Parts: sequence; structure tokens; C-alpha cells
Amino acid sequence: DFPAMAEEELEVEDEVVRKGDDAKAHKELNKLGGDAGGEAEMDTGKAQDALSKLASAQEAEAKKKAERERELAKVKVSDADVKLLMTEMEIDESRADRVLRENGGDATAALRFLVNA
Repeated sequence: DFPAMAEEELEVEDEVVRKGDDAKAHKELNKLGGDAGGEAEMDTGKAQDALSKLASAQEAEAKKKAERERELAKVKVSDADVKLLMTEMEIDESRADRVLRENGGDATAALRFLVNA
């Protein structure tokens, strides 16, 4: 029924899109070498260096995220504003609270953000 297709046409390569620190770590690991046959001899020093760079980047990102959460926790939001956002935008309480905090507790700015999101 369907025309026969060559095996080559049926094969699809998966591409992984790497961004930011993941891309840097991937590039560093690729520099370590090895042959195309799958058996690779790596310089363990370079491998350890690449892994420690990745760990440092992940740790820095986690610290930055924790600092952002502490800053948001300091923002005062009123229960009335949370309820307003919940009612008008049909979102749950945690989302309303988060958007208010991200917009400095300003209900008008939070509503604008949600409308334009």
C-alpha cells in the first residue's frame, strides 16, 4: 500500500538543544577526546575539571534562585489583592501570590502581567 522507503530515510537523528551552562559543560566534555568507535580514553584531570565546572555552575544557579526566593518572600502582599487576582484571572492562590510578589505587591502591575502573559 505504501511505497517502500529505504532504511536511511526512516532513520531520524535526535538533536539535543543545549543552553547556558549545560552547553559549556557539554563542549568541555567533548574536548576530552576519544575515538568514534565508542571506546574513549579521557584525560581524567580534564574530566574532573569539566565536572567540577558543571557542579560550580549548578551551585551558583541554586544560590541565585534561593536569593531570588528570599527577596520575593520579603514583598508584602494583601489578601484582598490575592483574592482579586484569583477571581479576575481565574488562577489559584499560589500563582496569584507569586505574580503579586514578582510585581512588587502592585495588583495593577500583576493584572497587566497576567493579561499580557
